Amino acid sequence: MTLREVSPRELDLSLGRLRQLPEAAVREKMESLKSKGQLTPLVAAEQAGALVLVDGFVRRLAAERLGLEAVLVEVVQASPVQMKAQVYLRNRDRGLMLVEECRLVRELADMDGLSQVEIGDVLEQNKSWVCRRLGLYRSLSPHLLEDAAAGLVGEGSLRRLASLPACNQELLVTAARRDGLSARETSVFIDLWRRATDPEARQYVAEHPREAVRRARGDRERPVDARLGEAGRQLLEGLLVLRQASLRMRRRLRDGLGELPSEGVRALAAARDRAEDECVTALGEVRTWLSQAGCAGEAGT
Repeated sequence: MTLREVSPRELDLSLGRLRQLPEAAVREKMESLKSKGQLTPLVAAEQAGALVLVDGFVRRLAAERLGLEAVLVEVVQASPVQMKAQVYLRNRDRGLMLVEECRLVRELADMDGLSQVEIGDVLEQNKSWVCRRLGLYRSLSPHLLEDAAAGLVGEGSLRRLASLPACNQELLVTAARRDGLSARETSVFIDLWRRATDPEARQYVAEHPREAVRRARGDRERPVDARLGEAGRQLLEGLLVLRQASLRMRRRLRDGLGELPSEGVRALAAARDRAEDECVTALGEVRTWLSQAGCAGEAGT
């Protein structure tokens, strides 16, 4: 292992395109450098007379902001592919952001020409891990990738959005940002849009993200119409059940009931009278409520 003292400004930062440097992390590292000094060396690979920084991008930026004249650097020998792999391997315990992993895998595939198996070997991961990140990167809108890199889109939302066309990805992110949804709310919002039952329901969700999330209740696996909420959904299900029962009875009558004794006919007549009374009353109450709700909605516009 070779250690050198090097000016932070002399390091080649070309691999910085694979990393994100959160401002909070940089400020925290500045405080650590001021109070404790440099505890671990940066890592760089020597290439064509330059020291290409591999690990320690946050520490280097913190040192530069503090005006430090030199930082301690561990110099290693590595090929271009190995340098990129080290960006991941030396941060594996802390973990890279999902978008950083995706960007690294894409570059190893598209720029360095490695197969998915070869990428898995150099990153010490399996092919499935590589395939998921490569697919995610290629499925996401370039604008969305920029937002994710800036920390504006959570990892859960990225995974949900990847299954949608790029135009819909940007539509939903714009709507979520417009309503100021949190990362968790954005994930719920995207799920509501994806599981909406028809185009009008999807349009409602996209136009009213916060209201849609507020109304969403009940079983998350059930297709949700965010226009209704749980109580409205139950009423709609009741109306659909009533309609389906009506269709079944009409088909049964068309197919015939065969001969029934007079007692059976009387039992059916009594059941029909009770059903008519209850259904007419219920549908009348629904009609009254809808009329009042319609008037209230018009008054509020």
